[in-house]
Amino acid sequence: MTDPYGIIDLAALKQPAGAGPGGGQSAGAGTTSAHEVAVTEQGLEQLVADSQTVPTLMLVTSSRVPDSEQFLASLRRAVDAQGGAVRLAVVDADTQQRVAAALRVQQLPTLLLLILGQIQPIVQSVLPDAEVDNLMTQVLELAKQQGMEVSAVEGEQEAPAEEPLPPLIAEAYEAIEKGDLDGAVAAYEQQLSESPADAEAKAGLAAVSLMRRTQDIDADTVREDAAQRPTDLEAQLRVADLDMLGGHVDDAFTRLLDHLRGADQETKDAIRARLLDLFEVAGPADPRVAAARKRLANLLF
Repeated sequence: MTDPYGIIDLAALKQPAGAGPGGGQSAGAGTTSAHEVAVTEQGLEQLVADSQTVPTLMLVTSSRVPDSEQFLASLRRAVDAQGGAVRLAVVDADTQQRVAAALRVQQLPTLLLLILGQIQPIVQSVLPDAEVDNLMTQVLELAKQQGMEVSAVEGEQEAPAEEPLPPLIAEAYEAIEKGDLDGAVAAYEQQLSESPADAEAKAGLAAVSLMRRTQDIDADTVREDAAQRPTDLEAQLRVADLDMLGGHVDDAFTRLLDHLRGADQETKDAIRARLLDLFEVAGPADPRVAAARKRLANLLF
């Protein structure tokens, strides 16, 4: 954390609403703790001002990012444990596109440090819990070096420890960290066999399965193959996976839904199964999922 991005480019956000992608949109203002804020265009300037007294970790992410909720939960735990000495600011890259652009974000998730009005890059990936704790120590040390007061807010207590994860979910997380996607899939599947309604296990299995399907493929070859063979189901499924992995959710859904026209029952079953997987990756709250589900139902029935 030594090379600052410099002062945040707030000028780009002072255009009239609608002047760029995401213009005028505002994410929900709800937070999950006293030490967290959801970043919007309107609140960014105040956030910069507050960073003169409180170092702020800024996470730019999306529900489309695999393991985003796990990473966010780790950051919340670590920040809450400081009792107000550090703040967490979350930018939803889907609804706050102009904020993400002003922060010069190129990859999700991106974790930044906002301190004394300046922003410094930390990482462009998910960090394991142990590294999050180490990062918090570094942030507090840097703040002290800058002459900032980083003690906990008076009267606040350290947040209680989170309840431990179910053993099989924890096993899946550990397998992912080791790069053992097969092991992660097996753990999630075992969890679902014991708790079929476990939403976290369903989403985790879908995300890891997507990662496993795409880990050894060459994107250019796959896209060229799909272009040359537009009626080949497997080719289209592979491209849809690539689109989803790259965050092109609408493209992934549309490609598979378009392939349903005039399809036989076996093809319909395969596409439906893959779409249901991708719906889990995107998350039930994503409005694109609701629209795609409706179109899927119309095409199937």
